[in-house]
Amino acid sequence: MKKCLLLMMALLSFGGLTVKAQSFEFQYQGQSLKDGDMVTIAAEENVFGELGCETNPSANPDNGLVLKLLSGSNANVKAELRITHNTLTLQMLQWCMGGECWPVDDTKVFTKQFTVTENVQVQFDASNIQSKGYLLATLKATVGLETHQVIIQFTNGESASIQEMTINNPQATAVYDLKGCRIEGSIPSGIYIVTDGIQKRKVFIK
Repeated sequence: MKKCLLLMMALLSFGGLTVKAQSFEFQYQGQSLKDGDMVTIAAEENVFGELGCETNPSANPDNGLVLKLLSGSNANVKAELRITHNTLTLQMLQWCMGGECWPVDDTKVFTKQFTVTENVQVQFDASNIQSKGYLLATLKATVGLETHQVIIQFTNGESASIQEMTINNPQATAVYDLKGCRIEGSIPSGIYIVTDGIQKRKVFIK
């Protein structure tokens, strides 16, 4: 009898720890993103010599930012794009998801709903950048009761400081590579871990 009670308690305890599997996630260049991870994209010249930033520079979704379904073949998504900081002078911001595109005003929050199948590219573009600075945007997506978000940073000449990479956590003072080595000074392209000693998050720098 005692063994049965212990077994039942163990099963109840295990059941209480069961976590529902994610139904979707954000990915960048084929790697899964956790909530609060940042994707940093530096300005590059196009064929016309204009500076711009794109979350998806090619038709291949593995090369850019993607919302990927992990279960089911389609889902109704509510997405919110919020511009939190912008010191770039540019011609246009455009956000495309789910087969639709919308011009973005950097003083507003945009909320859209659409249906996606399997995975969908997040096309957020800044065109004809004419000044140094950086832009930060938070993209939040909700499917049912599940919500995930990613931070997008566009940069032109002012992207390599810890303060800029951690605008939502200005007390952060340390950046490490994936081997655990602390990075000082300018930060080259790659994947890094930013921490304030308590919280950690992954940062992608292109």
